[in-house]
Amino acid sequence: MRKYIADYVKTCAECIRYKATNQKHAGLLQTPVPAQRFESIAIDLFGPLPETSEGMKWIFIVEDCTTKWVELFPLKQATAKECALTLLNEVFLRYGLPRRLISDNGSQFVSVIMQQLCYVLNINQSLIPVYHPQKNPVELKNRDLKPRLAMMVGNNHTLWNEKLPAIRFAMNTAKCETTGCTAAYLNFARELRTLDDVTTDLRSVIHNDNFVPEFTPYLKRFERNMSQIKENIEKSQDRRKAYADKSRKPSPNLKPDDLVWVKLHPLSKANQSKSAKLMPRKDGPYVILSQKSPTTFVIASCNKPDEPLGAYHVSALTPFQNVIQNQSPVVPLRRRGRPPKQPSVSNESPVENAKISKITPPRRDGLRRCRGRM
Repeated sequence: MRKYIADYVKTCAECIRYKATNQKHAGLLQTPVPAQRFESIAIDLFGPLPETSEGMKWIFIVEDCTTKWVELFPLKQATAKECALTLLNEVFLRYGLPRRLISDNGSQFVSVIMQQLCYVLNINQSLIPVYHPQKNPVELKNRDLKPRLAMMVGNNHTLWNEKLPAIRFAMNTAKCETTGCTAAYLNFARELRTLDDVTTDLRSVIHNDNFVPEFTPYLKRFERNMSQIKENIEKSQDRRKAYADKSRKPSPNLKPDDLVWVKLHPLSKANQSKSAKLMPRKDGPYVILSQKSPTTFVIASCNKPDEPLGAYHVSALTPFQNVIQNQSPVVPLRRRGRPPKQPSVSNESPVENAKISKITPPRRDGLRRCRGRM
């Protein structure tokens, strides 16, 4: 009976759709291998912000995934055309064409213009899973940009575009915890002279990195530093993976053509008298079309398998189990306690099987009384 109840609950559609789960999220942390400089870049939009006198409302962020170099471009409109032109003129024609372009599923990045740009330039466009911003490395720069921008603008919120060059310089000359170096050093093989050096000028005196008379020893030292930087990146990735995997479990064995439940993110609608607390948490079943990475799957509706709905992280997917059929819910109850002992069957005679009791001697009180009368 208990096994039947457990199997029935696992396949109950209403329970899966509405009830919460306390299990660990699926999908262990994936540690990418560091590539060459500006071989893999990530992009994102920050805003909208108060309109400036030039009509700027958005910040277009571009980050090199290897060196952590950041570029900040103010935009008037967050359109696909503006993003594509900025990438082509300000990034690709300055640092070279990347091999991979990472972005979220925003309408600007999944548009036909962006797809054509990547196709013509032979760039692999990698879209992160839906509702999983952790896969985009530039999201950490968004977190750093917000407080820096707020402190710089103060009460003049319409002058934020004038502060972007100083913020970009500070982010590129700050020491990265992962690499152990600044983004400027990894790009230019030397540290940039900052405002602090103008006052003290200690760096040029002690290290003299910018005034090396012999070029060959300088390149050898930079090569040794790059090897140490790669080791620092690998150690940092191992620490992050060990910490992240504590709250996660291995991915289920999913493959194309499997059916899954998909996690929903409902929103309340006051005009329709709908509350997110009363809406289902999951929906399905959906079919898996392909697997893009060990933790990313492309799904589609069972009614329209030719129309992909997007890439989803494995933590948002739950294997779909068919409802139990041809199994009666009526199961005979098991009696508690030990079963009664059954009499053993033997070929021996009843006399031999009889239990021999202890023989007690007869009482002699009556015999003594008779002897006393004689």
